[in-house]
Amino acid sequence: MGLHDTLAAKSAEMGKTSAEFRAGARRKLKATALLLVVAVVVGSFGGWLWALLPGVVAAWSALQLLSATLIASRLEAIERQAPAGRP
Repeated sequence: MGLHDTLAAKSAEMGKTSAEFRAGARRKLKATALLLVVAVVVGSFGGWLWALLPGVVAAWSALQLLSATLIASRLEAIERQAPAGRP
C-alpha cells in the first residue's frame, strides 16, 4: 500500500470525499498557473535568479496538485466499493 493509498483510506475514515479533493486540486491548478506566470514575468524583468522563488513555490504547488489528484482517484475507487447504505 502506497502513501496515497494510506492517505485516501485515512481521509475516507474521516468522512472526506473525492469531490473535496478534486476541488482542492482545481485550486492548486489555478495557483500553480498563476505562480508560473509570475515566475515568467519576474524572470523577464528581474532575471532568472529572482524567478526561482515563484518557480519553487509553483513546483511545490504542482506536487500538492498531483497528490490531491491521486488521493481523489483512490477515494473514488473506495466510494465505488462502499455499500449503498454506507457513505
